[in-house]
Amino acid sequence: MKPKIVVEELIDNRKDLIKQIVDASEKITLKEDLQSNKSIFIKPNLTFSEYKKGVTTRVEFVDALVEAILSINSETKIIIGEGEGGYNSFSMTETMRKMGFYDIEARHKNVKVLNLSELPSCEVELLAFGKPYRLNLPEIFFTDIDFSITCPLPKVHCMTKITLAYKNQWGCLPDIMRLKNHYVFDEIISQICEKLKFKYAFLDGKYGLDDNGPMVGEPVKPNWFVASNSLGAFDTVVSEMMGVDWRTVGHLKLAHQLGYIPGKNDVEIIGDNKSIAREFKLKRNFWNYPALAAFRSKKLTHLFYLSRWSKLLHDIMYTFRERPL
Repeated sequence: MKPKIVVEELIDNRKDLIKQIVDASEKITLKEDLQSNKSIFIKPNLTFSEYKKGVTTRVEFVDALVEAILSINSETKIIIGEGEGGYNSFSMTETMRKMGFYDIEARHKNVKVLNLSELPSCEVELLAFGKPYRLNLPEIFFTDIDFSITCPLPKVHCMTKITLAYKNQWGCLPDIMRLKNHYVFDEIISQICEKLKFKYAFLDGKYGLDDNGPMVGEPVKPNWFVASNSLGAFDTVVSEMMGVDWRTVGHLKLAHQLGYIPGKNDVEIIGDNKSIAREFKLKRNFWNYPALAAFRSKKLTHLFYLSRWSKLLHDIMYTFRERPL
């Protein structure tokens, strides 16, 4: 399938947004896929415990995507899900309830909202630094899902520079201490997306996050709508719209080496991505740097988060900065 990407200004009212998604679905052949596939997964970005502009995917956007899909094939089974994780993890079930995702489930008999951390998992084998790397992923992707759709936002990220289509799937890891895998993040995230059958990306670009991320920073309003049948094409085009060279982003460089990033001349861009571009700038703060060191080191991750010293180290840190929610 030729990599295609639709780039437009976002239409914000519900009826026209649904039509915008349906029209884009036809251009990127999602509409064709929906005629033959019966069960799909939608992954929003819910990295905070409540809705926050530029930080979390809007429930209104996912709702419009669901309506568009069901208008194409009313028999499609749709699963919306996210996992809970991080050193200060929160209940994803309660978060999805507060944000209104269970209201979507209540309106449609064939829509289910799931906390991925509460589901059975199975072990898969990936490759990291040239060696086998085993990881647990939700079993439902291998038994019940035909293909998956990711719905990120345009955000800078203090660890990975940006978080777009590929990075969004880190939330599919069910382990609440998934951070212990951070040191191999660049190596494995594109493989995870492939294993979990992520085939399409739709950007909720009403808001984005500038300056710092993924949870704090400056909310901005680019009003972008982007849809693609290639996560690699999506990330390279949207990163360029953000003023970021994707070749400087570790996990995208590795995805390219693995063959997941299509050549620029192979991608069909439908729309004018240059006229609506705006520059994003990552500004790391002091505390980002020790966290970044731990992100890249298995030993430092253990020391800061998993060792007997971790609580003491965090208590010391939080005498100088605000404790996260």
